[in-house]
Amino acid sequence: MSTIKKRQHYVWRNYLKPWSDNEQIWTYFKDLNKIERPNLMGVAQEKYFYRLVDFTEDEKVFLKQFIEKISHPSVIDLNLDYLNTFTFNEKLKESLVQNKNIGIDKPYFNEKIRKIEINLMEDAHCKMEEKGTKLINYRSLDELKTIFQDDYYFDGIMFLCFQYFRTRKMKNSVIEKFKGGKYENIMNKSWNILSYAFATTLTSHIVLNERLKFLFIENRTNNHFITGDQPVFNILNDKLNEKGNVIELELFYPLTPKYALKIHFQTEQENQFESQLADNNSIEYFNQKVIENSDYYVFADTKEQLERLK
Repeated sequence: MSTIKKRQHYVWRNYLKPWSDNEQIWTYFKDLNKIERPNLMGVAQEKYFYRLVDFTEDEKVFLKQFIEKISHPSVIDLNLDYLNTFTFNEKLKESLVQNKNIGIDKPYFNEKIRKIEINLMEDAHCKMEEKGTKLINYRSLDELKTIFQDDYYFDGIMFLCFQYFRTRKMKNSVIEKFKGGKYENIMNKSWNILSYAFATTLTSHIVLNERLKFLFIENRTNNHFITGDQPVFNILNDKLNEKGNVIELELFYPLTPKYALKIHFQTEQENQFESQLADNNSIEYFNQKVIENSDYYVFADTKEQLERLK
């Protein structure tokens, strides 16, 4: 970790490349209502987005209890390891302050700790992205079926769940639910850590569900799939119970302008793996859902498509 990574992407740049050309990507900026073609380095990122923060002892106790409460039993230990890893920087700083060795170069070690605080979670997400390399390159139903044959099942689903929870859109959506309450501050401070616990827990719920189905969607029309800064989203997030909680899950993930993946639990799909040839109506539906679920950026491989959708 020799270089401080200031620009920290919450959408994987390699994922966006099928929509780009020469490292540039057509982008609709929702808040500004404008279309431009920035470089991939400049989109879906925020300075120091994953930087570690300090917690009080009471906050650490709360986080431990909260993580134990929300975690699937199969991943509680893993999630507590994440908590320890992403709060270890405080112990390093405390140890350095208490060190009485007059010969120690404290400015040097302070800079090392600062690099850890800034880079550690960003580097961890890079490792998680490596798990998605095969998945984003699937181009057929047969390739998708190898998710089992290659013993890639858990890793592939976990990659998707991390992409689902790691974004600015998801962070802001969750914090909004706690706005004005006594947990607003701690949720804001700790979301990047909690997103790990939510991601691994959702992974366990998905892989252990016997009704799990995969639908590989191919697009042969001139109306391409678009994507956004919430690349994985629940396409049924508008189906709520009386408390306002989402009650159904159907993850949609555009892989390229020509291919997309749906993960769901609908029994009307007979086989666990099926393919579907998308028509213009279904593509319009999926693309509108992408726009609805995006936070700030919507991406396409042509300017014309963004102009029409805009």
